[in-house]
Amino acid sequence: MTSSVSAKGEKPIKTTAIEIRPYLGDDEKCVVTLWNKCLTRDPITTETFRRKVLLDENFDPNGCSVAVTGDEVVGFSLAIRRRYPYYGVGLEQGTGWITAFFVRPDFRGKGIGTGLIESSEGFLKGCGVKEVYVSSYTPNYFVPGVDIDAYAEAYGLLKELGYKKHERAYSMGRSLLDFDFSSDAETLFSSLEVRGIEIRTFEPKYITGLLEFLSKNYPGDLLRVALEQLRENPSTDQIAVAVRNERIVGFSHYEDEHFGPFAIDPELTGMGIGTGLYFKTALQMKEKGKRNLWLAWTSGHAKDFYYRRGLRVTRRHEVMKKNLK
Repeated sequence: MTSSVSAKGEKPIKTTAIEIRPYLGDDEKCVVTLWNKCLTRDPITTETFRRKVLLDENFDPNGCSVAVTGDEVVGFSLAIRRRYPYYGVGLEQGTGWITAFFVRPDFRGKGIGTGLIESSEGFLKGCGVKEVYVSSYTPNYFVPGVDIDAYAEAYGLLKELGYKKHERAYSMGRSLLDFDFSSDAETLFSSLEVRGIEIRTFEPKYITGLLEFLSKNYPGDLLRVALEQLRENPSTDQIAVAVRNERIVGFSHYEDEHFGPFAIDPELTGMGIGTGLYFKTALQMKEKGKRNLWLAWTSGHAKDFYYRRGLRVTRRHEVMKKNLK
């Protein structure tokens, strides 16, 4: 079945030339190859595509739109809605996500991008979705939102199609080569201890306490991250915890050079627990030979927190939102 993909201000293309259809198994190689040519800041491997797209429990081929001309793939869009409850936040009914889309450069400006987004919206609307985001879906997001510097064309197209800014998000990072576990950190740890709070390396005895803390205060992706890391290694030393009277009141972790996410008890903000967890985790990373520390997503006051600790912005993203009628 063919699909018209013309848009206002764009030259229409004949419906016999371009077809937008659901994903087929034979598309894999062409989609991954084109992905890496188009999303140059976010390349993937075939294994990553299988793991984060095809093997996502919420994946539906009908929400995965592929634009083809003859045997050539020239565009792609991935729409997701939850089919299974997610770690304490349920199905998030009425919410959907577009997590990736792109068009081959020499086919841009011909309405294909518009057709792909409309195909994704049609799928989501048919599933009862009322609001769609680009692209803060967890667990298998690729970027927090549209990289407004690297993918300016896509950003402009989405605005033309009615998507508006929901949140600005930043990727940040720093070198650990000059990271200094300073006297300021020692002073902070001492002040926390006076309040009965210690920052410790995780031990298996904290498993149930940590999961209870996250289930109560941070259901969703933080809970998932902890569960997956603990299932892989229940004795992991890549987690740090803040403990008060043997009760978990804070959590941070790293994976390779990726820091976070981290969280503290909402009732104990402003005491320096977050700073203590950051120092503890960064020190663990440096002692394990990590040369850099980076995080994919932060915003608001958290961005300022990281800036004061030596991190600098590496990418600017915009999470975009549209209400479907």
